[in-house]
Amino acid sequence: MPDSPHIASINHRTLVGQQRREHTRHKILVAALKIFAQKGGEAPIIEDFMAEAGIARGTFYNYFRTTQELLQATLVWLGADLIASIENEIGALTDPLLRLTTGIRLWLGRAEQDPTWAAFIARPEFLDALPFESVFAPVMCDLRAGRLCGLFQFPDDRAAVDLLAGTLLIAMRHAIHGAPYPEYSTDIARIILQGLGVAPERIALALAHPLPLLRRPPISLKPA
Repeated sequence: MPDSPHIASINHRTLVGQQRREHTRHKILVAALKIFAQKGGEAPIIEDFMAEAGIARGTFYNYFRTTQELLQATLVWLGADLIASIENEIGALTDPLLRLTTGIRLWLGRAEQDPTWAAFIARPEFLDALPFESVFAPVMCDLRAGRLCGLFQFPDDRAAVDLLAGTLLIAMRHAIHGAPYPEYSTDIARIILQGLGVAPERIALALAHPLPLLRRPPISLKPA
């Protein structure tokens, strides 16, 4: 039986309310990105975000309790956005080593193409706020799958993620001023894979795989 007009009206109002809430949250995140990029993680106050987003104090507190909570949400948003673009290219791949290698190379390539983005994600004061488990959750799946089938050899999941994420973030710091040399990103990927216990011949095959372009444009922080 189809929904009654009353139920349909309630469902429509619920949907509109959800869409409005998502729109407001997105507006706050866009404002936060601009403010954090300008002032860093410690300097902004809630009034900065209210003014930039054009919202009232009560509206801000409906979404975030502190500026630190907003910073974490902004970092997750940026990281998840790039991972979504990467997943768009590697989603059809089933080999966890090839998925991970391609993802690392695309991430580093993005850092070289958009150094402002790299500088934002890898700011030293942001590292404590960056929730690695959330941002790198898809990477963790590939690490575990590769370990189960014998492609990776590492003692602990967290150690593997810290190795990968820490190396990526340091490499991104270098990308702010341009890659130190042309093969830098490839060498970083190779070193990460070596640290994960991948056999040299498998590393060579994975790095030889053609690198796709990101067809889904990720958020850019390049000056207009």
